[in-house]
Amino acid sequence: MLRLVYFGLLIIPLWVSAAADDLELLGGALNLHGRIIDQPCLVSPESADQSVDMGVVDVRELYSAGAGAQVPFVIRLTNCKPGIFRMAKVTFSGSADQQMSGALAFSAGSAKGAGIRLYDATQSPLDLGTPSRGYVLGNSTENELNFFARVEGHPDAIAARNIKPGDYTAVANFIVAYE
Repeated sequence: MLRLVYFGLLIIPLWVSAAADDLELLGGALNLHGRIIDQPCLVSPESADQSVDMGVVDVRELYSAGAGAQVPFVIRLTNCKPGIFRMAKVTFSGSADQQMSGALAFSAGSAKGAGIRLYDATQSPLDLGTPSRGYVLGNSTENELNFFARVEGHPDAIAARNIKPGDYTAVANFIVAYE
């Protein structure tokens, strides 16, 4: 019995070796690519995905003034490396309002007859797709880019007095470019 086990132990390695000789190994190319940058600043996490509470705007305010109050919001840049670039410009994008050139349309909700206009720190209107004025970065590692948003009534809806009250949501994306 011991000879049979010993004989079997001698044959198994030969059988495994023969099976390995029948294997065909396949391979391929591995292409790696990327980019190395010297990023001047990082957008802080709370700025990258923020929610701005626009508050409550009375429809009578839209009829009389055409717009609600400006609501401030900030894009914070952190870990800036002074001296790499001297200024930042922000370009906003989103669903364009069809009745107010450059403004942001409501993307959800029951409110109708209004949209949202964005403004820079000097309270000058910003058009979607157009870079803001340059915000000087200075010699600080932390920078705040100040903006405003406000609800504005569509001129036709104001004239016809048919702004529909209700909730609304609008989504704007932004890109920070450095110079």
